[in-house]
Amino acid sequence: MKVLLSAGMIQGGRSGVGRYVISLADAMVREHPEVELHVAGLDADRALFPWLKGDRWESIPQKAAGGLGNLVWHQRSFHEVVKRRGIDLVHIPSYRRMLWSCPVPQVATIHDCAPFVLREKYDFARGFFGRGVVPRIARRVGHIIAVSETTGADIHRFMKVPAERITVLPNGIDHQMFRPASPEAVVAFRESKNLKCPFFLYVARLEHPAKNHVRLIRAFEGLVKTGGFEGELILPGAPWHGEEVIRKAVDESPVRERIRLEGFVDNADLPLWYAAAEALVFPSLMEGFGLPLLEAQACGTRIACADSTSLPEVAGPAGLLFDGLDEASMESAMAKLAAMSPEERERRECEGIGWAGRFTWSAHAAGAVAVYRKLLSGGTGKPC
Repeated sequence: MKVLLSAGMIQGGRSGVGRYVISLADAMVREHPEVELHVAGLDADRALFPWLKGDRWESIPQKAAGGLGNLVWHQRSFHEVVKRRGIDLVHIPSYRRMLWSCPVPQVATIHDCAPFVLREKYDFARGFFGRGVVPRIARRVGHIIAVSETTGADIHRFMKVPAERITVLPNGIDHQMFRPASPEAVVAFRESKNLKCPFFLYVARLEHPAKNHVRLIRAFEGLVKTGGFEGELILPGAPWHGEEVIRKAVDESPVRERIRLEGFVDNADLPLWYAAAEALVFPSLMEGFGLPLLEAQACGTRIACADSTSLPEVAGPAGLLFDGLDEASMESAMAKLAAMSPEERERRECEGIGWAGRFTWSAHAAGAVAVYRKLLSGGTGKPC
């Protein structure tokens, strides 16, 4: 089967959707020769798909690189690519790019229903599009892949998509990349990054209020004040909407010398950041999945996260949960992590490694291919 996957929204691979598209395409090409995968993307992102044959790449015009231009290109021009290449099925991995009209069956991956769950995340225009337009398109799509049970339920509840046209396929992680590091590698990494003391880590783009950095900073201040932790709080992440609010909270913090904004961290360095951390603390208020929770556990790092949206189901049995809207609850979770006995630390680390091992891109790709086959054979779903 000829499948066209859109990669027009992957932001250089720096976003969660970007990592999803690259990982899915990689697993599809390596493990499913029965699928002739074509990818449409910006030429600036071509190098992120080195294993894709040259004639399988469709260049999206540079003028369509911006958000609105990219959206318009998908609605107006995508169908021309489908017809020219003789595509059998289209896979759109972002709800913002789902096609209103498509000449062949369309599968879409929806990662979250943030416009409904966290309304303050978007301005009026984006909120209107997400809540008013997207559900209408979603109901026209042949089949939808949801990356978590929570997201699947939200799609059914908020977008009114019939449950039989939704398949839940959890994300995977790259287990060759995310795995326990040697003590020597961790020591060398700490020296290279001037990491002289223990630290809590939060890997997320600097987005306010959705990523909830400010409450985490306040909780960390309380933890330091009570003497519950002698280390630092490190916040890697690329700047996003509202990042100035986060920077202001850091600048005005009474413990600002113990808080580091690290900027965007390359994926190649992420495993050692996880391995070197005391724990990953993940207070995000809205996640359709939450890849860092699995990545950290696969590296043997303990985690704590907000008890909201999909995070508890992704964190698994080894994760500590806290109320993401309650700074005291967050502070208490960090205090427990810092004071945990060596035996309890080892138990949670081992349990986390085992839990994360269940999530693979191979399984996700196999599930996606099954969805393609079902839709093309006239199973549940309808082409738009």
